[in-house]
Amino acid sequence: MWDTGRTRVYLTVDVECAEERVKGGAVQPPLGYDLRVWGRLANQREPLGLPLITGELARAGLQATFFVEPLGARYFGEHELAEACRFLRAAGQDVQLHLHPVQRRIDWHTRGDDPPSDDMADYSVEEQRALLDDGLSLLVRAGVPRASLVGFRAGNFGANNDTWRALAASGLHVSSNFNLCYRDKNCAIRWPSRENALFDTGVGVWELPVSNFVDGNGRFRHLQVTATSFPEMRHFLVEARRMGLPEVTIVTHSFEYFLIDSIEKRQGRPNSFNIERLRRLCAFLRENEQDFMVDTVGALGRRLCVEGGVSRPANDVVPAGRPELRLGRVAEQLCKRLMVLLPV
Repeated sequence: MWDTGRTRVYLTVDVECAEERVKGGAVQPPLGYDLRVWGRLANQREPLGLPLITGELARAGLQATFFVEPLGARYFGEHELAEACRFLRAAGQDVQLHLHPVQRRIDWHTRGDDPPSDDMADYSVEEQRALLDDGLSLLVRAGVPRASLVGFRAGNFGANNDTWRALAASGLHVSSNFNLCYRDKNCAIRWPSRENALFDTGVGVWELPVSNFVDGNGRFRHLQVTATSFPEMRHFLVEARRMGLPEVTIVTHSFEYFLIDSIEKRQGRPNSFNIERLRRLCAFLRENEQDFMVDTVGALGRRLCVEGGVSRPANDVVPAGRPELRLGRVAEQLCKRLMVLLPV
């Protein structure tokens, strides 16, 4: 099951709504499924969120894992959550659990409440298990079979070692939260080595880290579509293959492929840079299937349940980025920022 001769690639998409946020001194209203998940914009003929992503995957014959956040459905409507889950499953995609605890109180600012923590690590093991069980029950009510739910990603990668224990207690087998570039931010998982591929946590859960490389400034940078250029992702994949990394995990979000110009008018534009990155990534994986096998977290979790894992030494292989690719990305990111500022 493990030694296929190919590097396994996990394309993961976090799917979530947005709670109230303060921008420019004003409270921005919550963003629901239309503007955060589907990318349904009044001035665009086609949705630019989930349908765009699944369309690109279908053209390349690929599957991804969609980590779907269900807690916000209590505010925006469980029927909206069910619509998204039905769409993804009908498209042949993998649905797993994602949680942003803050979405239990989407409108906390308007209520005048204190902001609830959005990191799982700030809750006890028992509280984390309650959150996980609540999220699982919402996804099951949305039509996702419980037996298919085996994996979890915390919002902001904000997990800790207790999260693994809570996952085991809730019957989940794969965590995808260990993220080297978030260790000084939200990710509170502590581990003795710089793991960059699947490892056994020792508590009945396997961890599938988000892939990182060493950036030109000596810091870690994770493989996220909006944060890395396609040449950087391609370089990482080639280096991972050469250096023997057995898994590569790439992150994106349902809202990374469009810009919202007006929440009130529900108007926006395609994010052409990110769309092109996704398109080229999918084409590269399709054209190099002799070296790369695109897998899903759901399939991984089921294999682990049936066949168990294998003993692995510490795999702290962290490829280095290339300076010229970093410069290209910096230029692209600057162009993206200018695009946001351009009048429409």
